[in-house]
Amino acid sequence: MEKPTSWIEDIQRYGRKRTAEIVENLVKNKLWQRQLKNIIATTILVSICLIPRSKAIFGKAAYLGAIATVFGHPGRRFGQVVEALVLVLVGSSLGLAWSLFGLYLSSLVIRTNAPAAYSIRGAFLAVALILHGFLRSKTPRLFVALLLLAIVSVVSLTSTASAVTSLSVTQIVYPILLAAGVILIVNLFLLPEFSATFLGDTTIETLHDVANALHNAGRYFTYLSRPEKRTRAVLVSEDQNSEVQDEEKDEQSVKRPRCKDIIRSLFRSKRQGPPDSDDEAKPKILPLQDLVDAKSKLRAKLSVCDAAQTECNFEIAFAVLPPRRLKPISVQTMKRLVANAIAVIGACESKFALVGEEDGESTTTINVTQKSPPYTDQHSVNDEKPAAKPSLDRKESGADEVLADEPAIGSNQSELDLIKPRREIEFGDVRLFQYLLQQITPPYTRLSAVVSSAVDCVTVCIAYSYDVAKLPSGARAPKGLSIEEIDIYLNELCEALTSFDAEIAGALEGAAELQGSNGNQLDVMPREEVFLVASFLLNLRQAASHIEEMLKHARSLVLERQSRHGCRRLYAPRIKWSKWLYTGGGEDEAMPTAGRKCNRRGEEDERADDDAESDSADQRESLIKKASGGKDLEAGQSTGVELKKPAKSQSRPKPDDTMCTSEQPGSEGFVLRSRGRLADMIEWVQHSDDLIYAFKLATAAMLVTWPAFVERWNQWYSLNRGLWAAIQLILVTEVSIGTSVMTFFLRGIATTLGCLWGWAALEARDGNRIVVAAMVLLGLIPSTYVQLGTVYPKAGMTIPGSSTDNFLKRWLAFFIGGIVALTVEVVFLPVKARTRLVESLEAAMRQIGEMETCVAVGIEEGINLDIYDPRALERFEHASGKANSALTAAETFLPFCNNEPRIKGSFEGLAAIYKEILFVLHQIVDRMDNMMQLRTAYGSGPLEEYNVKPTTRRPQLTQTLTPQARPNSTPTAATSPAPSTSPSSPSAPP
Repeated sequence: MEKPTSWIEDIQRYGRKRTAEIVENLVKNKLWQRQLKNIIATTILVSICLIPRSKAIFGKAAYLGAIATVFGHPGRRFGQVVEALVLVLVGSSLGLAWSLFGLYLSSLVIRTNAPAAYSIRGAFLAVALILHGFLRSKTPRLFVALLLLAIVSVVSLTSTASAVTSLSVTQIVYPILLAAGVILIVNLFLLPEFSATFLGDTTIETLHDVANALHNAGRYFTYLSRPEKRTRAVLVSEDQNSEVQDEEKDEQSVKRPRCKDIIRSLFRSKRQGPPDSDDEAKPKILPLQDLVDAKSKLRAKLSVCDAAQTECNFEIAFAVLPPRRLKPISVQTMKRLVANAIAVIGACESKFALVGEEDGESTTTINVTQKSPPYTDQHSVNDEKPAAKPSLDRKESGADEVLADEPAIGSNQSELDLIKPRREIEFGDVRLFQYLLQQITPPYTRLSAVVSSAVDCVTVCIAYSYDVAKLPSGARAPKGLSIEEIDIYLNELCEALTSFDAEIAGALEGAAELQGSNGNQLDVMPREEVFLVASFLLNLRQAASHIEEMLKHARSLVLERQSRHGCRRLYAPRIKWSKWLYTGGGEDEAMPTAGRKCNRRGEEDERADDDAESDSADQRESLIKKASGGKDLEAGQSTGVELKKPAKSQSRPKPDDTMCTSEQPGSEGFVLRSRGRLADMIEWVQHSDDLIYAFKLATAAMLVTWPAFVERWNQWYSLNRGLWAAIQLILVTEVSIGTSVMTFFLRGIATTLGCLWGWAALEARDGNRIVVAAMVLLGLIPSTYVQLGTVYPKAGMTIPGSSTDNFLKRWLAFFIGGIVALTVEVVFLPVKARTRLVESLEAAMRQIGEMETCVAVGIEEGINLDIYDPRALERFEHASGKANSALTAAETFLPFCNNEPRIKGSFEGLAAIYKEILFVLHQIVDRMDNMMQLRTAYGSGPLEEYNVKPTTRRPQLTQTLTPQARPNSTPTAATSPAPSTSPSSPSAPP
């Protein structure tokens, strides 16, 4: 019997675990460098403020410099720091000008009518807060500028000053200018970071993760539990292939330069050991659960890579090559590569549904003990009873699996097996599938090895072109590359793709031979096993072709860098102002980018990227040329398709405009136009999330600042630091109740600890300034780590107190401001994260229905379809993008649902259900995207040649699937049960 562990051992174990995680996080992404720059900048600023004579210069608002160092911190790239400093200066200038104007107007009447003077101040502050809230939610990029605008307005308009003086300007400007200078100097001269290197590092990391996921999924799919039972034909073919491969290696060993071995050695992990070790002879197969979890990680990596490319395009770059030259790899080709990797993982899920758990795999939660049925043709499979197939109770999602034991179910197991729906792949033949795997494994292994070498070459090229210091293996990047070496990798990959196509075509022909050898009637109809293997092979080949495109572009990058002889220069940012304003904004924006209204409702984003539009137009043009046999046809001449760039916004003609021009001239037309515009304005006010957030923020802030606009209480409000309640309220008020509760809780802990540490710093050595600066330095270490190294940046933004009196006042002011913010969030137009979650799911289901409609276009017309029609493809791409945006928004709001107060109880049970829904919807969107991608890449014979043949199953199946979206999406939005008579997919006749 094991001895129970004590609570001391549990604490020690938890401490060791957390310490290891913190150390790993510090090393990752150079977090310790950014933290060091933040600590040094803030310590320098605090030390300057501790000088006795500085108080006469900076006044009482010296803390504005510390706020500037927190929100415009130097622990970021040079381009981001320049952008943040510009926003800090612009926001401070606008806030100072606006507040001084209000202060000047109030000074004109303060001696004759003091209440009117303070009313003017209050009106100016209310306007500033409404503007701050509206633009903060509307344009998240301007968060830092708007925050300084609001803080400066609060400080100036709630002060005890009765007139505009030079001190009113200097006590605001001097601390902020000092902080801007310190931030710029520390960022430039202490471990500087540039956008080009960051983008190259992010792209390499994403490509490395995608390649690993693709490799692990391929090994899982081709793994056989009993390889000794291979057929004789397979063994003979493998021997022949091995002989040919040995001959090719002997020929290439003479031509291959030594630098290729050097590149391969850069990516040889220290853990792998020598090439002839036993670890390579017995590769470890990842469990299916890890592969399924990798899909969400790949989507997150792709989003990070795309965001990094967008941000670096908006920044000033100091590099040899501009960041925009990497976009064909980091965004365009990477998206298609991630889609193919996810599709390969989907094929692994289908393999698990057919075969189940195999011997030798890592531990999973599924256990299959029955044997697979004998090989039969497709007609006999459909006629067999369901009991002939082993029951596979499994879940494919990342949610917690709940498996019931067979004895607990008892006699009800057979009834459950009868009513449980089964996927079509489960009726496939395991023996035929294993035979196909034996046939395709040797070609896959050879192609996988070549692809891995090509990925390593692409990684080295990117690291060399964009000055990345280290490779994913930990080795240093080379200082030079040879174009001839890259050409060898490129030719090797092209030859591998050609041989792969030839070998796979011959390997799949063996299915009919095996069927005939068993004495069954030859069946030439496609089978589920063949479809599954073909899906894996096509996506694998597409991924290899995308890597080939990356390698070609990486070669051009190396040539361009060598032509510039490694000389750095400044590259001006290419900014599309509409997109720059409505994206980014840092980690402290009120509205997360993924949770914006246009994303969660699946609406068209009017701020589309010009580059994306041009790429889409080029793609449509290439598809038209492909459909016309490679001829350069004019738009609409032979294909019947008008090629034109989609307009950014197509406004619908208003009925009141047409009525005014024809039937209602004169004053009646003006009245109708005015009524229509007034109605549009009222609807915009009712449905504008930005305006609602602005009014909520302004209302909460005025509730905690109104004593400053009463003549008798103005001085008391200033002496007791009442403005801190307004500042904390601005930071706490977020887009939904859940986010506000989380922010209030974290800032409450941070403020309490910060005030205690500030009080301890003052009491140590009787307030010695050197000791205070040292204590501040020590307190900044955990504060900056929380700010930069966790997902709770606002929790680390605390300014240490200076005395017991200030500690109590600041602590009370924070809780007053936070409680008022939460009260207004709950009472005044509450916005629940659960509502946003359901809204996003409803939009995703609606867009999935639109995708199904695009796929089924022309299926009832009785004519051969043009699968390269740009209009249909563009419509499908728009629906797919909106569905992915809605699902991302739902994933953004789901974690905040657990933090909201809920009368019906905890949300944990529903959270698991929503995770399952998100997983299934992601599965549908990914598979439909993959189907369209493969269709446009390889064509579709049934649709292009045989759609004219009348069939009954396909139209009826489409008529069943298409109406599924509304019965599922409408009850989700209305929180009502689904109708019992909703159509079902199996209802279509066979």
